[in-house]
Amino acid sequence: MFNKARNKKNTLKPCNKKHGFNRFRQKNSGFSLIEIMVVLVIIAFATNMMIYNLGGDQEDELEKSAVKMNTVINLAADYAVLNQLELGFHIDKNVLEFLAFDGEKWIPLTGNKVFNAVKFPEFLEVELQLDDLPWAEENLLEQVDWRELMDTDDEESFLELEKLKIPQVIILSSGEVSPFSLSLSLKEQAEPTFFIQGEFMAPVIFKREPEL
Repeated sequence: MFNKARNKKNTLKPCNKKHGFNRFRQKNSGFSLIEIMVVLVIIAFATNMMIYNLGGDQEDELEKSAVKMNTVINLAADYAVLNQLELGFHIDKNVLEFLAFDGEKWIPLTGNKVFNAVKFPEFLEVELQLDDLPWAEENLLEQVDWRELMDTDDEESFLELEKLKIPQVIILSSGEVSPFSLSLSLKEQAEPTFFIQGEFMAPVIFKREPEL
């Protein structure tokens, strides 16, 4: 009798594996609407983060370019005073080039890699303003006489010199700087904008708008 009870206790009822598997498949056969919405939210968030990071990288590059340009212009002013040279720079097609006056004409400033031509990234908006500056009227270089500076009174010679590349901004050996405002910003957004401004004497002024 004891053996019968033990045998009955140890007898296991076979399970229907196929039936259990089918129930599992039926329960997990698809995604719910909530799950799909959560995935879409995650994708949208990740996309926005990617765009933000790209924009952040361009803003960093903008600030680096502005700080570098401000530093190099001030170095050029120091170089002009120390070496008693008449310097300047010219901007065309997002390329800034430093020039030196050799007594007859303006030539590229060579001999120092610091003053090599600077090509700004395509995503930067670079503008040089020379007219209608509030401080320009009191600047002695606003009405600079190119004939006197180039030491020529001959009209034909002057016209020939005008055909050559001449600086839009002058940096004299006295430390004087012709009035200018150089702005750098991103083409895709108006802010921030960095300004490098020459008023009377070096060093030039560096500003950011809006201010931090």
